[in-house]
Amino acid sequence: MSVKNNLQNILQELGSVRLVAVTKYAAPEQVQELLECGHFVLGENKVQSAAQKAEQYRQYPAQWHMLGHLQTNKAKQAVQIFEVIQAVDSEKIADAINKEAVKINKVQKILVQVNIGREPQKSGVAPEFLEELLDYCQKLKNIRLLGLMALAPDLPDKEQTRPYFKAMKELFDRYAVPYSLEFLSLGMSGDYPIAVQEGANMVRIGSKLFARE
Repeated sequence: MSVKNNLQNILQELGSVRLVAVTKYAAPEQVQELLECGHFVLGENKVQSAAQKAEQYRQYPAQWHMLGHLQTNKAKQAVQIFEVIQAVDSEKIADAINKEAVKINKVQKILVQVNIGREPQKSGVAPEFLEELLDYCQKLKNIRLLGLMALAPDLPDKEQTRPYFKAMKELFDRYAVPYSLEFLSLGMSGDYPIAVQEGANMVRIGSKLFARE
């Protein structure tokens, strides 16, 4: 299957759900094919990789999403590159982003990452501290809160991810109106159909989109 065919199938399946195409493991010619199909919402886990690709494909109107954990010392470059930073999980990183956004007169769009599975190896704010972080981010002048993001635990039976997605939807519904949240970013190649069933309106797909079989 070509990237074009994969893209068409996935978009048809998603309907109105926003697709962030994760280019982390995609070959350059695959990213090129995706962009030539007119899909410009792309995600990268690392600032350096996104910087290289943003330069490589600068003739296209790509909108880059930062999906991985952002270190404060990378905030300056991240604010210059990314349309949306999806993994804000602390006041410290929100401050760093806001400070850099002020310098270039940009309002940086962000999602707050929740560690819904309470996994020590993953980033994200604990659900009980989410409101406090949302409140903090909302007060920063050069940050625009767009929504919430989470990674479900990597379980062999993807059906077991459902309770985590359901819990995220409950959090989203609780805070959407008071904080003007628009997006609930959940689900990746292995579990996005369940995420969508449970209310995700943004998914992050890489391997399924760029699969060659």
